[in-house]
Amino acid sequence: MDIHCLPIARSDETLYSVVARIRLANAARNDIDACQSLFGPSRNTRVSDFPVNLKWFCDVTQDCFGDPSRVLADMTLSGFFERLGSRPWNSGSAPTPIITAGYGLSTLSNGSTSKWRMCLRCVESDLRCHATAFWRRAHHLPTAFVCPIHAAPLASCILAPLERHKRFLLPEQTEADTVKPHIDWAAHHHALSRLTVLGMDVLEDTRQSIDADTVHATLNNALGDRGLLTATGMLRCLPFSSEFMHRYQFLSGHPDFTPALSPQGIAILQRSFTHPAPARSAIHNLLLVDWLFGSWQAFHQHCHWQATIDCAPSQQARHAPEAAPQTHRRKCLEFLDSDGKATRSRFARAAPTSFRWLLRFDQTWFDTTLPIRSKNKQPGLF
Repeated sequence: MDIHCLPIARSDETLYSVVARIRLANAARNDIDACQSLFGPSRNTRVSDFPVNLKWFCDVTQDCFGDPSRVLADMTLSGFFERLGSRPWNSGSAPTPIITAGYGLSTLSNGSTSKWRMCLRCVESDLRCHATAFWRRAHHLPTAFVCPIHAAPLASCILAPLERHKRFLLPEQTEADTVKPHIDWAAHHHALSRLTVLGMDVLEDTRQSIDADTVHATLNNALGDRGLLTATGMLRCLPFSSEFMHRYQFLSGHPDFTPALSPQGIAILQRSFTHPAPARSAIHNLLLVDWLFGSWQAFHQHCHWQATIDCAPSQQARHAPEAAPQTHRRKCLEFLDSDGKATRSRFARAAPTSFRWLLRFDQTWFDTTLPIRSKNKQPGLF
C-alpha cells in the first residue's frame, strides 16, 4: 500500500481504528496488504490479529502520530493493563518490549479480539461530524458499561469471526446486539456507573505503576481490616467468597464476568493471595479495588502509605543492619519466656508489629524459634 494521506487521530481512538481509517484513505490490494505496509511483513493472514511493530508503524507514518512510546500510551490499552498488573497476553519468560513484540492489533487496542463495544449516540455524533465513526478505548475497558460522554449503556457489536479476520470494520459497519441485556440496568445503575468510572480512572492515570509486592501487601492489609485473614495471614476462604459474591452476584450473568465469578474463578482469585502471587485477571483486580477501597485514588493512597511503611526497615538496615531484626527477635524471645503456652496466634495478639515483621522479613528464624503448632493432637498409641 502506498501511503499518500494520513487521517488526524481523534481523542481516545484505538490503534485498530486509526489503521482502519488509514486503509480507507489509501489504495491497497486488500486489508492484509495494508497491515503489512504499516506493521511490516508477516505470515499472519488475520487483520484483527496482525502482529504490531510500532517502530515500523512510526517509521512509515513519519511519526505523525508520535513516537512508538506515545502511540503505545495514547492508542492502546497496554498502559491500563500494566497499571493493573494484568496483561491480557502472555509475555513469556523473557518478555520483549511491547513496541516490537508483535502482539495482535485488536488485543493491544481493545484487550481482546472478540469483544467489541460502541455507544450508539457516539456513532451518530461521529457520522454527523466526521462522516466516519471510530472505536474508542474507553468503550473496551473490562468494566465499561456506560459511555463516559453520553452516560448511555454501551452496546455489544456483532462481528462475525470471518469478517473481522478478513477486513477492517468501523462501528457503522457493524450491528448492535439487540439481545436482552444480561444485567438489570435500572436496578444496578449506580454500581455499573461506579465500575465504569473506576476503569476510566485507571486508563487516565499517568502515575508510575505500583510495585507488585506493594499491591499484594496493600490488598492483604485491607482484607485483614475486614477480618478476612487468620492470625497467620492466611485468607479465610469461605467468608471471602461469600462477601465477594454477595456484592457482585448481579454481574455473574454477564458473559464477560461469568468466568471470573464462577466457583473456579473465585478459587483462582483466592489462590492469588499466596506469596509470591500469580497474576490476577484485570476483572478480578478491578472488582477487588472497588470492593476494598471504593476508588482508584483511594487505592493509590493506601499503596503509597504501604510503600512508605515497607521502606522503613530497608532504610534502617542501611544504617544499622542488625537493629531491626534484633528488636523483633528480642520481643519474640521475651514473649516465649513470659508465656508458658506460647503460640503464634498469642504472639500475634501480644506483639502484632513484630509478628508481621518476622513473618515477612525473617521467616526462617521465626519458623525455627516459634514453629506452627501441629493440628494433629491425637496421642500416639505406642
